[in-house]
Amino acid sequence: MAIDVRIAQFFNLTTTDGTTHRYQNYFVNESYSYLNQRYEFAPFRAEGTVSNNTGDNTIVQVLFPNVDFAIRMLDAGNGNRLGRLVLSTVWLTSNNEIAVNGATQVEYLVGIGASISETTIELRYRSAIDSVVSNFPARVLTRQLVGPLPVSANVSLQ
Repeated sequence: MAIDVRIAQFFNLTTTDGTTHRYQNYFVNESYSYLNQRYEFAPFRAEGTVSNNTGDNTIVQVLFPNVDFAIRMLDAGNGNRLGRLVLSTVWLTSNNEIAVNGATQVEYLVGIGASISETTIELRYRSAIDSVVSNFPARVLTRQLVGPLPVSANVSLQ
């Protein structure tokens, strides 16, 4: 029994000069409408994590081939500094329609730079929302906030 996994990503970048770039990486040589906006095909790949158990704000990389449209996008975005990216990952049905079961992940990222090689343009991003640190919120658990607090881990059921 074969199982088809169909995942599309929608790349919506607003560069610092206000230019919007919209690309999708599933429907080859087609323009696709997602959330009432048109996304052109571009062969890109997103790598990295946007969240983990330790709350590190790790780097997400979006890789494009070194072609004219990607170089223009990089130039318009001042080397991908402070560009705002909305990266949506969606599951598709066997009819290539977006699954309605809520299997969509949307990430909001901020550009932190780029690198370019002979074959690849790498755009680097970090999450727009950093992890919560230990002193947030600036409250301490007290009896006034939560009532009587246990003084040990021993629990007695009576």
